[in-house]
Amino acid sequence: MFLYMEHEKIINRCRKSLLAGFFLIGMVFFTPDVSRGMRGGFFRLATQSTWNKFLELPAAWCSCKIILLSLGLFLVIECLGTILAVFGLRRLAWVAYLLHVLPSVLFLMGSYYVIKALL
Repeated sequence: MFLYMEHEKIINRCRKSLLAGFFLIGMVFFTPDVSRGMRGGFFRLATQSTWNKFLELPAAWCSCKIILLSLGLFLVIECLGTILAVFGLRRLAWVAYLLHVLPSVLFLMGSYYVIKALL
C-alpha cells in the first residue's frame, strides 16, 4: 500500500510537469512568430539571422521560441520516462530518457541563435 501511495504522488507531480510542458509547446505554436509570411516559420527566421545586424528582434523572438520548445519537450519527455519507470518498464524508460538529447540540442541551438540575433 505504501508503494502505491508513493507512485500516486509521483504521477501527480508528473501530471503538473506534463501540463507545464504542453503549455510551453502550445505557447510556442500559438503565439505570433513574426515570420513575415516566410515558409518554414520561426525556425527559418531564427536561422537566417546574420552577425552583422545588431538587435534583430524578430529573429531573437523566434530563437526564444526554440528555447521554449526545447523546455516543453524536455518536460514532456521527462514525464514520459518517469511514468514508464513507475509502471516498471525500465528499458522503455531508459529509451525515453535518451530522447532528452533532442531538447538539449534544441536548447543549445536556440541559445546560439539568440546570441547571434542580438549581437
